[in-house]
Amino acid sequence: MAQANSMKLMGSRMVGGAVELMEWSNKMDLIAYGTDRGEVIIQRLNWQKIVTFPSLGEDIAVRSLGWQLDETVLAVGYSNGRVTLLDAEREDQISALNFEEDIKRVYFSKAIKTIDYRSTYRNRTEHTFEFFLPPLPPLSGIGSLPKSNEEQRSFAKGSPCFLVIITVTGKVHLLLLGALRAGYIDLKQHVANQQDFIVHDVRLSGEFNAIYTLVTDGSDLRVLHFHNAVLQEYISPMLHLAVHCANVLETKNYINETIQCIMEAWETVILEMDNKLTKYANQQPEGSISADFLELLVFGYATHEIEDFLRDDLTEKGLKKLANSIDLSYSTVASLVTKQLQSSGVNMFYFLNALKGLSRITFFFEPLLNCDATQEAIRACGAFLMKVSEVQQVIDQCVNDMKLFFSWLCVVILRLHQHDIPEEMYQITPEDTMYLAEYLNSFEDSVVGNEDGTVTKRKFNLEKVGQYLENRNLQQIVKSDPHHLWHRLLEENECLRECSLLFPHEKETSLLQQRDKLLKAIENVFEQPNESISASFVQNSSIKCASLSPDDALIHSSFFVNDEANTDLLVITINRHEALLLEFDKQFTMLKCTRLDLRPGPFTNNTLRDDVFETLRFVDLGFYNESVLSLLLHSKVPTNDKQSFFLQFVLELANGKQTQHSISNSIDLMNVTQPCHVPDLIEGNNLKPLEGECTHLAVSGSRKVVTVLSDQRRKMTIFEMEIEDDEDETEMSQNSLLEISKESATSSNE
Repeated sequence: MAQANSMKLMGSRMVGGAVELMEWSNKMDLIAYGTDRGEVIIQRLNWQKIVTFPSLGEDIAVRSLGWQLDETVLAVGYSNGRVTLLDAEREDQISALNFEEDIKRVYFSKAIKTIDYRSTYRNRTEHTFEFFLPPLPPLSGIGSLPKSNEEQRSFAKGSPCFLVIITVTGKVHLLLLGALRAGYIDLKQHVANQQDFIVHDVRLSGEFNAIYTLVTDGSDLRVLHFHNAVLQEYISPMLHLAVHCANVLETKNYINETIQCIMEAWETVILEMDNKLTKYANQQPEGSISADFLELLVFGYATHEIEDFLRDDLTEKGLKKLANSIDLSYSTVASLVTKQLQSSGVNMFYFLNALKGLSRITFFFEPLLNCDATQEAIRACGAFLMKVSEVQQVIDQCVNDMKLFFSWLCVVILRLHQHDIPEEMYQITPEDTMYLAEYLNSFEDSVVGNEDGTVTKRKFNLEKVGQYLENRNLQQIVKSDPHHLWHRLLEENECLRECSLLFPHEKETSLLQQRDKLLKAIENVFEQPNESISASFVQNSSIKCASLSPDDALIHSSFFVNDEANTDLLVITINRHEALLLEFDKQFTMLKCTRLDLRPGPFTNNTLRDDVFETLRFVDLGFYNESVLSLLLHSKVPTNDKQSFFLQFVLELANGKQTQHSISNSIDLMNVTQPCHVPDLIEGNNLKPLEGECTHLAVSGSRKVVTVLSDQRRKMTIFEMEIEDDEDETEMSQNSLLEISKESATSSNE
C-alpha cells in the first residue's frame, strides 16, 4: 500500500542556466521551466527534452508558467507584458496577448464541465459552422511555406476553461477559452493603501463566480473576495459566445496573415519594376515620360533616351522576362485575394451574423452582446467584402493593362532592331491603341502625400494594386458607371444610402483601411461582455491574515479546488515559520482556518526537539492533492549551513486544530486562531533531508512526482511519490535518501 510520505529518487540533472520557476503538467509527464536567459524549456519525466522556446529579448524574463488541464498547451507570462500560449506537441506558439505591464502570474483554471451549465440554456446550432463553412485554404505566400489548417488554429483546444492573467500592478484579466475577455478588475482600487500595495496571487473559485485575491495592503496581508453575479448566471451563454469569439479571432488572424502574403507578392512586382522601368524614369525630366511614350505610340517616333533604353537596357529578352515575372506575381496576388481573402471574409460574415442572432436573444445575451454593435460589425464586414471584390477587379484590369503594354513594347523593340515581326505576335487594334494612349497618359498621375506634409509624384506608375495595401486613402479611385441602375438608385434616394441594411462601398479607402475598420468594429462587439462582467465584481469580504514584519516576511501561496468536499483550499505563508490553511465553502459563508507553525509545540517528541526543528523555516509549498500539502523547508545545522528538508503534510492530521468562522470584513485571523505546531503531529521519519540548499518546489499529485531545485537553481532533482510498501528496496529513509542523492549522476542539459 502506498504511503503519502514515501518517495524514491528518480534522478537529478544540472541544467544549462539558472532556473527561475518550474511547473508540472496536470496529467502528462511534462515539466516546463523558465531560465534566467528568458527561455522556456519543456521536457519529459525521463529528462528527454521536448522543445525549447527561445527568449523574446535580452532583458525579457519569464514570470509565470501555467499548463492547461489535460492539454499540451502552456501559458507563459513575460516581464514585458506579453502572454503567449505555447503548444508542446506542435512545438509552436499558437497565440499571443500583449498587456502594458509586467506579468505577475498567468494560469488556466480547472476545466468547466459544460453539462453542469446546460439546464437553463441550450442552443442546438452551436457548432453548425463546422457543417456550413468549408475549411479555409492553406496559406502560401512568396517565399513562405504553406500552413496547414491545423497550424492556423490560434486558441487553445480541449475542455473549456478560463485563462487568468495578473499584472504586478494588481490588474486581473479573465479570458474564456483564451479568447473572450470575460472580466477585468483593478485590485488597487479596493485597498486602503494604494501606494503600499502588492498583489501576490489571484485565484478563480471552483464555481467560476468569484475570485480570491492575496494582497499586501500597507502592513497587512489580506485575502479579498469578489463575487460576480454575471459570471454565475450567464456562464452557459458565455461558453457559447466564447466559441464564436475564438472563431472570429482565428479568422481575423487568418485575414491578417493573408494580407501579409499579398503584400509579399506585391513587393515582388514593385521590385521588378524598380529594377528596370522606374530606374529609367527617375533619370528623365518630370512630365516627359508620358509625352515620350505617347509620341512613340501615335507617331512611331522614339526619342534617343527611349530608344537607348528599349534597345540596350531593357531588350526583348529582358522585357519578356520582366513580363513573365510580373504576371506570375500578379497571379499569386489574384489567387490569394480570390481564394483565401474572399473565403475568410465570408467566414467572418457568417460568424458576425451568428452573433447578431444571439444578440436578439436578450434573455440570455443582454449583458453580453449589443445588437447595434453586431449590426455595425456586419456592415463593416460587408464593406470589407466589397473592397475585396474591388481589388479583384483592379488586379484583373492591371493584368490586362500589363499584357497590352508589354506586347506593344515588344513590337517596338523588334522594330528598333529592324527585325521582322512574327505573325503570331499580338497585333494592336485601333481600340487597343486608344486604350493604350489613355493608359500611357496616366503614368505620372499618382501623387502621394508624405507624413511631413510634402507630396511625391510617382514616375512610371504602371500598377494600381499597391495603393490598396497602404494605410492611406486611394490615389486612383476606380471609376463607377454613372448609368448603372443601382448607382442611380442610390444617388436619387438618400434613405437607401443611409439604410443600415445596405453595406457601404467606401471608394476612397484602401484594403488595409477597410480591414482596420472591420477589426475595430469587432473589438466593439466584444467590449460589451468584458464591460458587463467587470462592472459586476462586488467585494464581499476583506480578511486580515497577518501583520507583516519586514525582517521575517515570506509570502508563498497555493490554491486547490476540492470538488469532493465542495470547498476551495488556500494556503498562505505569513512569515518564515507560520502558514494559514484556509478552507472556504462554495457559498462563501463559512471559513475554516488552521494556523500551521513549524516550531516545536508542547506535545513535540523529545527526540525531535533538536536544532533542526528549532530553526525549521518555510522555503516553498504547494498542494500535492486535496489531502496532502507538500512543504519545502530548511534549517540551520550546527555547522551554520542551511540543510533542506521535504515534508508531505497530511491535512487530516490538523482536523482537530481548525477554527470555524462566519465570514465578515472584521475577521483578523491572528486574533481568532491558535498555532498548530507541525512537529506535534508528525513522526521523525516524515521529514526527508535533501542534498544542498533547495530553493524551489514543483509538485504533481496526478503524476505522483515532486521536483526540487538546488545548487543555485541549476540542479533539478525528481522524486517519485507514494511508493508501494512491497517495494522495500525503493523506500527511502532519512539517511538513504541523502546518500543516493549525493551519488546520483549529473550531466549537462543545455
